[in-house]
Formats: sequence, C-alpha cells, structure tokens
Amino acid sequence: MTATQPPESLPQTVWASRGWFVGPGTIALVADRMAALRAENVVEDWTRADRTYSAQSAVFDARWSVASSVGVRARLTLSDHPEHGGALWQLTARATEPWDWAWPSPLTLFGPPGTMWDICDQSHAARFGEPNRVPTTTSLRMWLNEAARSPWSISVLRHDDSTALIPGTSLLEALPPGLMGRVLEFRVTSDQRQAVNRVLKGSGAKLPPGGAVILASHPPHPLPSDLEVRGDLAADHTPLVEAVLRYTAMPWPATPATLALAHELHDTWTLETDQERAERTQNTLVEKDRLISALTADRDTWQNLAAAQATKLQHALHTADHAEAREQTALGRVRDAEQRFADLAAASRAGALTAAAEAAEERREQAELDLEAAEELLDAQNEEIIRWRAWSAAIGQSATTPPPQATAPVPDTWEELLRRTRRELARIALTDITETTRPLRGHPLEQVWIRRTWHTLKTLHAYAEAKTRHGPELLPHLAAYLRWPAAGDLIPTTRHAPAESQSTMTSTRLRETRRFPVPRTIDPSGRTFMGEHIRIGSGRPPAPRLHFHDDTHGRTQQIHIGYIGPHLP
Repeated sequence: MTATQPPESLPQTVWASRGWFVGPGTIALVADRMAALRAENVVEDWTRADRTYSAQSAVFDARWSVASSVGVRARLTLSDHPEHGGALWQLTARATEPWDWAWPSPLTLFGPPGTMWDICDQSHAARFGEPNRVPTTTSLRMWLNEAARSPWSISVLRHDDSTALIPGTSLLEALPPGLMGRVLEFRVTSDQRQAVNRVLKGSGAKLPPGGAVILASHPPHPLPSDLEVRGDLAADHTPLVEAVLRYTAMPWPATPATLALAHELHDTWTLETDQERAERTQNTLVEKDRLISALTADRDTWQNLAAAQATKLQHALHTADHAEAREQTALGRVRDAEQRFADLAAASRAGALTAAAEAAEERREQAELDLEAAEELLDAQNEEIIRWRAWSAAIGQSATTPPPQATAPVPDTWEELLRRTRRELARIALTDITETTRPLRGHPLEQVWIRRTWHTLKTLHAYAEAKTRHGPELLPHLAAYLRWPAAGDLIPTTRHAPAESQSTMTSTRLRETRRFPVPRTIDPSGRTFMGEHIRIGSGRPPAPRLHFHDDTHGRTQQIHIGYIGPHLP
C-alpha cells in the first residue's frame, strides 16, 4: 500500500487564523482602525488593496516592525455577511524571522473597537479573548471533532465547576500575546466531564478532575500524557501554560488555501520599503543575469550537439543511399540470374547445359543472399536516420531532452501485429490477415517480414498523421512523404510501388486478384482495386507484399490495408 503523505505544515514565519467580526459596518471600522494606528506610528503603512469587486468584501494590507528590526507583513480579507450580523475574516501575517509568540497578535491590531472581533470560525460561537462554556447540546461529539480538526486554533478543555469566572484565572491572560487568535479555552463542568471523556476515549487522552486536556488538532500527535495536565489549576495554572507552549511549538497544520494565501502575501505584496524595493530589484537583476548565462550556455551546448549530430545524420543518409544503391544492384543481379536460369533450364529440358543451369542456380542463390544482406543494411540505416531525425527535431525544446533511444520492440507474431495495429495505429484499418499470412509462417525469414511489415504500418500511420497536420498540398501521397525531410517514420523508397505494372493493369483477371474489401463510403460495392503496394520481401517466392488503399484525404481519413501475404500473380 502507498503510505499516506503527511499534511503540510505552516511555515515558521507565518501566523494565520480565521474568525468573525460581529457588528455592523466592520469594513469601515477596520479602515478607521488602520488609519488611527498609522497616525500613532503603530503600523508603518497600510492600504486597502483594490482586488475585490464587491462592496461587501475588502482586503487590507499592513506593515509594521517587531523586536526593533523584524518586519511583519499582514493581510486581512473581509467578507461582510449582514444576514449573520458580521463579517468573516481571514488573517495571514508573515515575518522576516520565525514567529515569536511574544510579539503582538496581528488580530489585536486589526480588530476594530466597538465590535466583537475575536469570534472563532466554528459552528459553536466561541471567543478567543475569554473562557468559553462547552456547548450543552446533544451534538457534543460533533463539536469536539470539529474543534480537534481546526487548522486555525488549539482548543484547551479545562475542568471548572465555578459558575462565575474568577479574575486572573483565564488561560489567555497567562499566555504570550501572539497566541491571541490561536488558542481557545473551554470550561467543562463535572456533569459534562464524563461525556467529554467518552468522546476522547479513542485518542487515549482524557480530562482529569480539576485539570485540563489539549485537543490534538494537528500532527505530530504527542503522547496522551503530554496532552493531559493534572493538579489544581485554579490555584496554579503554570503547568497548563507550559503544556500549551510546548504544543504550540510543534508544526502547525496548513490547508492548501492557507498556503496559497501565504504565498500570495509574498508574491503580490505592494507595501515595500525603499530598501525592500531596491533588494527586490537587485535580486531580479541577479536572477535575470543567471538565467541569461544559463540560456546562453544551453544554446552553445545545443548548437555544438546539433552540429555534431548533423554530421552523423549526413553520414547515416550517405550510408543509406549507398545501401539503397547496393540493394538495387543486388536486385538487378537477382533478376538477371533468374532470367539466365530460366533460359538455361529451358535448354536443360532439351537435354543440354545441365551443369550450366546448376551453376546459374548457385549464382541466383548467392545473389539472393547479397540482396537480403543489402536489405538488412538498408533497414538498419533507415532506423538510424529515424532516430537522429527525431533527436534533431527535439533540439531547442529542452536542455534535458535525452539522446535518441532504440525503437520499441516489434511484434513477434502476425497475431500480435494485428492486435497492436488496431490498438496503437488509429489511422490504419487492417483487415484479418490470418489466412493470407499462413504461407509465410515458419519461413526462415518470417521474423524479418513481421518486422518490416510493422515498420511499414508505422510509416503509413505517420504519413496519415502528418498529412492531417500539414495538408495534402505538402503531402499529396505516400511517395511525397517518403521524400519529406521532416518525416518521422520511414521505409526505403525502393520498397514502395505507387502502382502495378502495365500488364497487370490491363488484365481483368489480375486486377480482380487485387480487389479487397473497404467501407462502402469508399466504394459502394464494398471492394476496391489496390494497386499501390509495399515490397516486404524480395527474391524467390513467397516474396510477400502489402497492398493498401490511401483514403487519408477521404471520408475515413485512414489507410486501408487489404492484403498482406505472398506476391500476388
């Protein structure tokens, strides 16, 4: 099983919380509050950011310093809800150093007098600034779960049966000021303590008599003993204060929304000091110089690589041309040997030249071996050209573009070739070739023919794709694609026959053997003549061929393979 990723933590320099301002006209009151603090030099600068489009929403930015030299940036987002009698606030502050709880809470600066500005954002209204009673409703379990999951605050449950709060006993009064808006204190009566402990049983912690318990609201979860505080806290709540401070020193959880606000505060800040603006400009110039240097180095590297690989590509093209010429020569020798053998065989049947016929047969076999070797060399060079063309096309796209790799494995059988064609080559319509390839099975060259057939089908697919992207004006037919410098997959041009011979074209019987099934959108009869073909094998039979119909500019926009099998008569 895959391990669950732990939640992200709030950066140590960030203070964040959320809650409600209760009272009318909170946006105007906050603006008045900021203006007064600026006049008193409590804040160094502030602005109402113009990033909202509603009179019921506002964003306030403010900047001040703590501990003499530590700068603080804060952003308050307000959303007014008159139907609820107040405004929902989200407050995010970022310091230039890790946050110290001894610093003033950002909430106390933004909170406007005349409103209840310290209400937490939970279903049960509670205040950050004073102790709260645990709700007495039947939804105690739901409330405890909500309080424990809050990413904004820590909830402390304290056992207290007193009906009135005794001055000096509030936990908040003993905590550092920076925790205002981050810690909620709840008083639990004896009647409620048992019910609370039943809910807490799963966590291992419980609320001891006269003591307190911290709800583990964020990982890492400490031991239950670290969450429980025992003793008479009414007389001395120092142990509780120490426990809360230990817990607040742990990483705070961060929701994606909170992290986004923290990053936005950094990226879209406008209240810069002159020094900050100068530093940002300097850093931008340094980064720009670094990027220019890196891009220049990348450009030089790619230019050198391109020059080197262009040389290799030219060598591969030259070798391929030589291999094609060698193949043509070998093919001519085979045809000449076949003719001579036929002539000698005829003479032999007349009772002469038997030894000469045997010698001619040997020469024909040797010519066929030479032809096969030339074709293998041509195949290898063709694959090398494809690899380096693909690599050259990638130059300039990314400095991490890998060198060309070997092509993917080809099918091992005709059945696998059929399955992969239908799955991987959407522009190829391949008929069932089970029967037509039966004479090829078991032949010593069967794997060579399967490989060449697969490369042919990939080339036809690439041709159809390129024709769709670049148009029939550039690539009117397969022959144009095979000569196109940007072609991705290729077969040697010597293996492509755009049409049949004149004798075949004028013979009704031979034309009929080359009519194969196609969709009726191509031919109403459901069959069409396929004279265009690819030579898969050479020499003596079966010398397999692949016949196809090019409908890349038609309604199907596919290439229809009608036949793969031995050379047709």
